[in-house]
Amino acid sequence: MGSHPITDAKQAALDIVQSGTRIPYFPQTVEDDMIFQFHNIIPGLIFNKGSAKINFSDPRVVEGIDDFRGRLALKKINVEPAGLSLEEKYLKGFYALEEVLQETEVDIWGIKGELTGPLTEAYSIEILPWKKKAILDEEIFKIIVDTTAETAYWLSNQLLKLTRKFVDKRGETILLFDEPLLPLCFKDSTDLETMINALNSVLSRIKCRKGIHICDNPVTVIDKILELEIDYFSFDARRYPATLEKIKSETLQRYLEDGKGFAFGLTPNSPEELFGEENIYEIQRGKKDPTDFIPESSEIKNRMEKIISSVESKVNIKSLLEQSLITPQCGFRNFNIPNPTIGEQLVKNLLELQEKAAEEIREKYKIN
Repeated sequence: MGSHPITDAKQAALDIVQSGTRIPYFPQTVEDDMIFQFHNIIPGLIFNKGSAKINFSDPRVVEGIDDFRGRLALKKINVEPAGLSLEEKYLKGFYALEEVLQETEVDIWGIKGELTGPLTEAYSIEILPWKKKAILDEEIFKIIVDTTAETAYWLSNQLLKLTRKFVDKRGETILLFDEPLLPLCFKDSTDLETMINALNSVLSRIKCRKGIHICDNPVTVIDKILELEIDYFSFDARRYPATLEKIKSETLQRYLEDGKGFAFGLTPNSPEELFGEENIYEIQRGKKDPTDFIPESSEIKNRMEKIISSVESKVNIKSLLEQSLITPQCGFRNFNIPNPTIGEQLVKNLLELQEKAAEEIREKYKIN
């Protein structure tokens, strides 16, 4: 969700901050893997050739998991201090953002971060030797959920400290779960209530404002998601602009009346979305200039206005806008055309465009 196409975390953080975005996020580099980055503390979890596994054929793994399960239980009853910290090498983007904010002294309104959600994590890990997904193993699923909860507790506190340091106590601090596989998990689940309870048990541990991001079509799960303990629902509003109008009127009204909002993914996040697939070959060969495809800020603004016009009879539009964000569709990890360096410059341009569009909307609708 916060991924960039380069390996230099500080450069990515600098591009985010220099773009003028009012709520900068800590970046993930192209080297970070979302399945391992936030859960590597689980004993025996290995990541190799694009897949994550825990091998219970190894007695040391079994012993490590048993000890870890006991540690999580002690945290739950407050015998051990709450939270599980991430090693700095797995959170380079966070510390890079802190360094850049210290050096630049920019005026910001808050800070945003991301964490892989428990459902996507559990669906992605394979348990050996049985070759089954962790989400299908009750005990391992619980360990993953509890690990996510403790990591989220620690990370939300770190984000809060950063906001207090560079803004003040009134600054906006947001931690979003990245749950690209959530619709699939809901669809395949024989016990949807367990999935919902797992998400809420993790969300309840977050000490700042919180939300969930999904990449796929949200229509089939949107009403369930809005019943979760979230402050923001983040979705791809370019591909699925009709999402809000599909929500039950009473659900949407209640959600907004509670002061909650949306993160509208309106900023192009991939070469295919920005250039069009038909132009990529010529851009790679240098026959077309990729910067020629960067749209005007009015393109994002117009998309937003079209979306909100579809629900203006249901809700107070100004409240909807005041409580919401404009974001990229998803992460920028694949913006490596014509190469990662130029791709990163395009990312910065797009973030600048995003902030300009947000300013235009704030001005038009008189939002402070």
